[in-house]
Amino acid sequence: MVFDSLVDGLRSSIQKILRSTGGEKIDEALMDIRTSLLQSDVDVKIVDEFISKVKEDLKANKGKGMVTREKAIDVIYNNLVKLVGSGEEKISIISVPYKILLVGLFGSGKTTTAAKLANYFKKRGYSVLLLGLDTSRPAAYEQLLQLGKSINTKVLGGEKSSLDSIRKYENEFKNFDIIIADSAGRDALDEQLINEIKSVHSVFKPNDTILVIPADLGQNAALQVSAFHKALGINHIILTKTDGTANGGGALTASYISGAKVVFIGTGEKINAFEEFDPKRFVSQLLGLDNLQELLEKAQEENIKVNEESVKKIVKGEFSLLDMYDQYANAKKMGPLDKVASMIPGLPSSGRTKELMEKQGENIGKFINVMDSMTKEELENPKIIDSKRISRIARGSGQDEAIVRELLSQYNKTKQVMKMSKNRQVSDLLRRFGINLGG
Repeated sequence: MVFDSLVDGLRSSIQKILRSTGGEKIDEALMDIRTSLLQSDVDVKIVDEFISKVKEDLKANKGKGMVTREKAIDVIYNNLVKLVGSGEEKISIISVPYKILLVGLFGSGKTTTAAKLANYFKKRGYSVLLLGLDTSRPAAYEQLLQLGKSINTKVLGGEKSSLDSIRKYENEFKNFDIIIADSAGRDALDEQLINEIKSVHSVFKPNDTILVIPADLGQNAALQVSAFHKALGINHIILTKTDGTANGGGALTASYISGAKVVFIGTGEKINAFEEFDPKRFVSQLLGLDNLQELLEKAQEENIKVNEESVKKIVKGEFSLLDMYDQYANAKKMGPLDKVASMIPGLPSSGRTKELMEKQGENIGKFINVMDSMTKEELENPKIIDSKRISRIARGSGQDEAIVRELLSQYNKTKQVMKMSKNRQVSDLLRRFGINLGG
């Protein structure tokens, strides 16, 4: 995932704030966020403007009392949303034929994006024509023909020049709801190439000019986006190659640079690897704040019944094996424990915690068998389980003694982890299940 390094940095900063005791870590977390954005190739001027705005908003809130951890995260969240595009945007087909011109750099994935966009609109009942205007790249028109065939969409173009293709087939446009034109890639800083696309733009007269930019564009993004916008007046943006490994911050802030909204993200090579862009949802994913809702929905789907008293004890690190038994049974329905744990912002995310969750996840079934062979006294007070009891429990459960010892080890480690976390996000999640931890 192209945003992995940014995700790691942002989530680490959020966890630092959540684990703070009075907001003393907020300034430190902001500096970490600044570093994460810069390392992800967001332009330094944009980063500094972002940090200044967050500090300004936090200062404005100080007049209303102490800035809480939750308020600090809310301010960071809202400003990140503005940075990547503010409100959700969709392409509105206000009249037909509706003409879309895709522009962008060489190798930005315009041809594949043209087919993905055509497929998107076809699924919504529109008749779509793909128009091949790329006469620079060898076999560009043939690639578009193949893609069009794969989604049963008409493809025209392929003439000696882009203008020839537009003029030859413009009488066909009225037979379709949407025409998507795939133009040749070009460097927006090359005056000759920009003059060419200006001519195409003038003759084609698009209703919507969409800039297609790859997420690996890096620090060059600001210059390219600004130049394309100045030359053509970009209406919308589509991000491609978000499944790569490079830093994507530069491309991610294209909306901020141009004022045009990101409408789609390409998440892979396949036609269906194409998603509508929702800035709020995207930022929630970056920060890991969407996962609490996902966790709740998953529990509701599985009809999981929560033992309120057991959960309270576990969160406080004051639980017995009897309390753990219900949670292990529920965990089997929820999926891998390390994934579930990652859904809770603020839970310690060290390698030790990850290893702990992975080990428990691998052995849940065996652990349940072991606990089924314990007495109520042993489940309520695991401290009394000595080597003699371990041998008896192992025989009764059909497991090795090592598994019994592993259960006891994981039980003790889990208690330590939960005592360490004491975070409000877990409490907020439990309240959504109707559980109030109280003081």
